Amino acid sequence: MAKQRLKKSKKPQRVLALDIGTRSIVGVLLEKTDEVVIRAVEYLEHEARSMYDGQIHDVEAVAAEIALIRSHLEKTTGLKLKKAAVAAAGRALQTATATATVSRPHMFEVTWEETKALELEAVQKAQKKIAGTDKNLRDHFCIGYSVVNYTLEDEVIQNLVGQTGSKIGVEIIATFLPRVVVDSLISALRMAGMEASSLTLEPIAALAVAIPPQMRLLNLALVDIGAGTSDIAVVQKGKIVAYAMVPVGGDEITERLAEEYLLDFNTAEKVKRQLGEEETLTFADVLENRITEPASSIIERIQPAIKELAVSVAREILMANGKTPDAVICVGGGSLTPGLLQELAGALELPLNRVGIRTRENLEGIIGEHPALTGPQAVTPLGIGINAMASRPLPLVKVRVNNHEIPLWALQEITVSTALLASGFNLTHLFGRPGMGKTIEVNGTLRHFKGGLGTPANIRVNGVLAGIDTPLQAGDSVEFIPGQDGEDAQIAVRDLLEDGEGTIFVNGEPITAQAQVYVNGRLAGWDDIVPDRAQVRIIKGQPVAELLIKAGVNQEKLNPRTFHFYVNDRDITREWHPLRVCINGNEASLESHAEFGDRVDYSFQEAPTLRQILDVKEEETTVELVVNNEPVVLRRGGIVLQMNGKSATLDDTLEDEAVLKVTPQVLSPIVSDLLTQITVMPKPSGNLVIKVNGAEAGFTTPIKSGDRVDLYWDELE
Repeated sequence: MAKQRLKKSKKPQRVLALDIGTRSIVGVLLEKTDEVVIRAVEYLEHEARSMYDGQIHDVEAVAAEIALIRSHLEKTTGLKLKKAAVAAAGRALQTATATATVSRPHMFEVTWEETKALELEAVQKAQKKIAGTDKNLRDHFCIGYSVVNYTLEDEVIQNLVGQTGSKIGVEIIATFLPRVVVDSLISALRMAGMEASSLTLEPIAALAVAIPPQMRLLNLALVDIGAGTSDIAVVQKGKIVAYAMVPVGGDEITERLAEEYLLDFNTAEKVKRQLGEEETLTFADVLENRITEPASSIIERIQPAIKELAVSVAREILMANGKTPDAVICVGGGSLTPGLLQELAGALELPLNRVGIRTRENLEGIIGEHPALTGPQAVTPLGIGINAMASRPLPLVKVRVNNHEIPLWALQEITVSTALLASGFNLTHLFGRPGMGKTIEVNGTLRHFKGGLGTPANIRVNGVLAGIDTPLQAGDSVEFIPGQDGEDAQIAVRDLLEDGEGTIFVNGEPITAQAQVYVNGRLAGWDDIVPDRAQVRIIKGQPVAELLIKAGVNQEKLNPRTFHFYVNDRDITREWHPLRVCINGNEASLESHAEFGDRVDYSFQEAPTLRQILDVKEEETTVELVVNNEPVVLRRGGIVLQMNGKSATLDDTLEDEAVLKVTPQVLSPIVSDLLTQITVMPKPSGNLVIKVNGAEAGFTTPIKSGDRVDLYWDELE
């Protein structure tokens, strides 16, 4: 008889899911062979408020409660439970926007590496914004970012790669996970004698069962309204597109009840849960006063708090989605708050039938029931377990960056850039920026000079050259050497000179001269550095003073002399420049510039003439006459000049310490003065006849304005 082959049974997949919430902890043991079965459930409310807004504040207290749940489950199932799937609260997700801009040489094309470095610089700015000024960047690591827009010369552009411009920028939105939230979860598990088998985010866990993949083509918002927080996830076109969080939840409603009716927190929580179950409620306040009131009246008194919660959630949905979604699905115990769905629909301007609740009873593919696992509050703990079964666990990956160990939670593919962001490196040096160029105006013409090219960062993974997008595995070692910026253009005056020397002729002798360079109006040396956007004037020549010294003229001769003298007892001091200079025949000075090829002529006059230093005018007498029936104007006048007691003329040379006397002299004109201005042609024989106003006159006869003078030759008989 043939042996019957025994069919080998499939080993079940087991997951312990722990939903560690603000008000309670739920432990669910799931088993999966062909179907998912709820094997055991434990529910425990916190004895004290050891958690606020999804954050563990008393690790020891939460660890003790986890240990108690673990003990009960082990007794119920007979299994040893060492690992648990957990979820970080949505409040741990923090989102920030940031921009980064950089000035660069406009003549270079923008590269992919330069764009990526700019993006990561913006991400790091967002990271600093989240971390605050007094915190370590390593406490906040990026789990993802997206580009909002790029800018080129302050104008929005779709893609920077291949563009040219002097200013580029990027705006990003990035999401970060503070490590303290995750670390507190891990610490509580470790103190309870357990470890995390996987980690997810609470909104991701809720999505796993509340909005299965076949529903994600729609634009839906999931809201997990817990006691301390309301976590939001948005799906569209088959993927999760955004997360958000409101740091308010059911506890705000409980606290409003406590304020309105003078209740302790636990009594207020009990009253809140009965609002949807009883028409009339009876309870006692902290003074032992018994209160009986219809549920509708109580709801009316806490309506402002309900509306405030709904408005806060709606605002975050609109910010995350950019518009009103097609529908909203609510989970979590807070979604049972009376009137909340109506207020949320109104705030989003959605029909009431587009805002609903997903409960345990709506979930398909899960077998088993438990009293502690009903309604919308059962969705998240089941989602944690289903997500852990359906997807790869989210491990804590440890890598080393420049010999420092960096722990990373693998919320997405880990790359070199992920590790660098988590390590707190300054990513502005991922790609060395090109050095700044210079634009210089030289004699009215713009000239451009390029800066040096930057070098990229040197990145090695396990000793092999890598890039910022190189994937990392646990245990990998990253070596990061920042890129170096290119040197800025350094332009010296001599770099602008094509021909710095030439010939100038001084009194006929050739002299070699150097060009003169003025930078922004100031004379510069040839080794001086020219600043960006400077105005440079190059004069191919030299000042006359320098040329004369080169020609052998004594420096002292170029200096002015000082003369002291007296004029009519008035004390006078004058400077006198003995040098006389002409450039190409035109009068010039020592400060004048002679250019290449010019002819410079100079001479010396050791002392001035009296005419050059005296400010005198010779007085004139004007006499208007009629001579031989023609009008004649006769001018007469002069000065009497003495120097040191001796007669002098205006053309005499001044003596130092001279005593000058200047006396105006006005002489009455006589007939002979006319002969200097008119001509009377002589006859071969005869006498000159002179008459003034018809009377006989001679050469010395005085004349005055208005007189008639006749001058002619008579003939001898």
